Amino acid sequence: MKTKTCLAILALLLSCGIVSAAYTSPGWSYGYELGLARGDNAGSAENFGPLVGGHVQLEIFKFLFLRVGAGYTQLHASQTYKTQTIKADYRFIFEPYRQGRVSPFIYVGNGASKELSDSQADVIPLTPMGIGMHTMIKPGMQLEVSTGYNLANSDILDGRMRADDDKNRFTGRKQDGFFNLSVGLSFSNPGSKPAPKPAPPVTYVKPTPVPTPPPPPAPKPVPVPVPEPVKVVPVPTVDPNTIDTDGDGLMDVDEINKYKTDPKKVDTDGDGLNDYVEVMQYKTNPLNPDTDGDGLNDYVEVMQYKTDPLNPDTDGEGLNDYVEVMQYKTNPLLADTDKGSVDDATEVRENKNPLDPKDDVLDLKKGASFSLEGVLFETGKATLLPVSITILEKAYTALAANPEVKIIIIGHTDNVGTDANNQSLSQRRADSVKNWLVTKGIDTNRIKTLGKGESEPRATNDTAAGRTLNRRIEFRIED
Repeated sequence: MKTKTCLAILALLLSCGIVSAAYTSPGWSYGYELGLARGDNAGSAENFGPLVGGHVQLEIFKFLFLRVGAGYTQLHASQTYKTQTIKADYRFIFEPYRQGRVSPFIYVGNGASKELSDSQADVIPLTPMGIGMHTMIKPGMQLEVSTGYNLANSDILDGRMRADDDKNRFTGRKQDGFFNLSVGLSFSNPGSKPAPKPAPPVTYVKPTPVPTPPPPPAPKPVPVPVPEPVKVVPVPTVDPNTIDTDGDGLMDVDEINKYKTDPKKVDTDGDGLNDYVEVMQYKTNPLNPDTDGDGLNDYVEVMQYKTDPLNPDTDGEGLNDYVEVMQYKTNPLLADTDKGSVDDATEVRENKNPLDPKDDVLDLKKGASFSLEGVLFETGKATLLPVSITILEKAYTALAANPEVKIIIIGHTDNVGTDANNQSLSQRRADSVKNWLVTKGIDTNRIKTLGKGESEPRATNDTAAGRTLNRRIEFRIED
């Protein structure tokens, strides 16, 4: 869903809340706020992002208020993550001192956040808490300044998993969060309650003597009422098809006949999810705590790791969710945890570290030599073709992750053309690859180039296929 569409929906909901508050409570107000947010997920790489929101507030007591609000927040960290979220929450505001010019308050509440750029992203519960102050600008308008912290109940607010040693500074667990600082205005209608009308003045009137009335006549006898017979109302019988003994949301008749679950037990398989949620929401088996048989029970998959309880390999790279979480500590929602261009399963099969991008693409041991297959040029020129970018990006990733490595880029050609032309062309092609890597950020002093022309063929030049193999770029790691 587009960001503008989400904000439009929030604005509509907030407007409905304002109208509803006007009819349900005389002590209501509304307001808007602008400010900054800074994530607490990537250390010193975190940057400030904008936040904007609105709220409706009801007075419960003179010192206690209930606020419902919604807004947009952007969080990002340099070269780490960027997320745009829409959030909504309710919070209780305790403001005990309201007599002076400045009124301090504290707040705590609960809410949720959702990533805008991913329609499949989960809704993440949040706990907002903080402090602030109000100051009156004029009757019916006050300035609000507040700061606080929003604690997520999970580790995916920023779309990535924390390392085992990266814990939240407040809870000591793998939880995300962000700080916020905002300034806003709130509006109320101080004249909405009419002042009581003054009582009319009391005038003393001297009483006039009243003559004694004659005695009342004797009362006539009242007939005794005859009671009507009591009607017996039959007690309605209970439909056995509507009984839900354990209160899990499934009728007993369905539990017994359809789902084979225990009608006296909310969670038949004991995995932490009640039978109704398993059957109606997640489509899991309420009789099996681990529906997909991957080693993680359904509750842990749904609530903790956000994996698919019906698929043993959520990210589809070849390692099941249990092995990723418990053995290799990789992200079961991301096929390539270290983002080094090789998926986790392939790295494990090749005895590489799926948490380290340095070993993903190239063999960078001293003295190693290999050809970059797929680096192509325009015929007879040193101009790189667009299809070459994919393999060059992988080479760049490996070199950037290993800044101590120095290389020699060697160009080779087939035997079409003169020796002099082929020697010059191979040198220019090697220089072209170097220039691409330097432009991306690799230090030029780490790279040497060499053109060998047609002098070192690796296949026959008598066939088109052989000539294609001979036109190549070779990397050699310096000792």
